[in-house]
Amino acid sequence: MPIALLKRMLRIGTAPGAESRRFRNYHIVRIIHEGEKAFVYQARSAKDDRLYAIKAYKPSYHRTARRMFKRYRLRHEGEVGMTLNPPPGIPEADYPIVRTISFDREFGNPDGCLYIVLEYVDGFSVKRMVGCAHPLLRARRLDIARSLARALTIMHDRGFVHRDLCSDNVLVMKEGPVKLIDLGFAAPGGIAFEEKSGTPSYMSPEQCAGRPVNPASDLYSLGIVLFELFTGRLPFTSSIPADNPKLAARRVSELMQHHLHAKPPSPSEFAADLPPGLDGLILRCLEKNPERRPPTARHVMNELFQMEDSPPPDAHEPAP
Repeated sequence: MPIALLKRMLRIGTAPGAESRRFRNYHIVRIIHEGEKAFVYQARSAKDDRLYAIKAYKPSYHRTARRMFKRYRLRHEGEVGMTLNPPPGIPEADYPIVRTISFDREFGNPDGCLYIVLEYVDGFSVKRMVGCAHPLLRARRLDIARSLARALTIMHDRGFVHRDLCSDNVLVMKEGPVKLIDLGFAAPGGIAFEEKSGTPSYMSPEQCAGRPVNPASDLYSLGIVLFELFTGRLPFTSSIPADNPKLAARRVSELMQHHLHAKPPSPSEFAADLPPGLDGLILRCLEKNPERRPPTARHVMNELFQMEDSPPPDAHEPAP
């Protein structure tokens, strides 16, 4: 069944024939997300009846990925995910990186598109929570920051750079873990990519300039996410609306120039209730020179665990 037809069927609910669409032992329930390079489905396992997420590459990106793997000798996202899985005995709920269950090719065909089976995370992205001023955001923001720094610590300790850290790639469950997702751009440190991969609002100066990308690059992106998480806005924005596809290239270029040359504002200019010390930590992450950023993600994590969040602004008002 063509993916386009399946997509139309699933958008209107469970349609005739949709039930038979499967990846091995996983029956598709619905489409969760359609991105530039892949579809993400919610699927139910025929083995244990649990829900999982399946990321299936689009044919167009599948070809691009094969060229990238060959040119830079990269490992497939599924392989990277298996490498970053929690050690035995560590529950999924206590681990800050989405767990990879398996990966294969569509229908078992050696020429089919790659797909990855992941743990299903029922939650909201930080981007969505910021956009709607979600009531949980204020209470959990320091916990989110700590979990994200911990996820980067694990990745960097195992030799990988995420390369696409953004608030869309951080999922928060109502009660439970914070999960870093989307390892599609993850790569060993030290590679200079000619292709400027990443999300423009969060890309480090090194990524924008095509210089080698190392863990410090992720720390810059982390600084952007923390700025957004605690202030509700990004440090750098474009004057060109994001919904104008004709001007997309100009918008990306403008954002990259900001990352390369513009001085970031202080988060405290937009939020008066930051945890003490956070303002300086975010600005250190946003240094243009990677050598002036914190030494490691572990250093950032340790600093965050030493902080105590400020009470909400109305917490000092007398009770009625």
